[in-house]
Amino acid sequence: MAADANDEAGLPGISLRESHLQADRVARPWSWRLVMFLRAVAVFELVRGLVFWGLLIGSGGAPLAVDGTHASWFVACTFFAVADPVAAVGLWLATGWGVVIWLLATLGQLLWAASSSPASLGRWLAALISVAAVAAYVYLSMRARREVS
Repeated sequence: MAADANDEAGLPGISLRESHLQADRVARPWSWRLVMFLRAVAVFELVRGLVFWGLLIGSGGAPLAVDGTHASWFVACTFFAVADPVAAVGLWLATGWGVVIWLLATLGQLLWAASSSPASLGRWLAALISVAAVAAYVYLSMRARREVS
């Protein structure tokens, strides 16, 4: 019944395909690449946030990770468990606040890696991947801005 009312009112139907992105792909290829890059980073951030949630709740049958850990580890994991999924939503929508939260999470990742022991190669690797993604974002956004002007 609601679909009939939309048809009568002349409202467009709901579609999972975003037609404005398809038009931008041809007219503004760098803007389209930027949006697609932000969506790829959003998926990465969402997965990373879920990993931190898993660490916090002790998933996989492991004992709770909170037991016997330092407070700094708990605070960092909690920050990333919240910030990464929120940044993922903002990045998927290609909003400015999503990029800001993502940059704050990347800065936190760098600080966490710098404050950890040199033997924690995984933290440094994650931080370097995040910095490379930020560099790619800066490059793509500069190209997209030139395209608009």
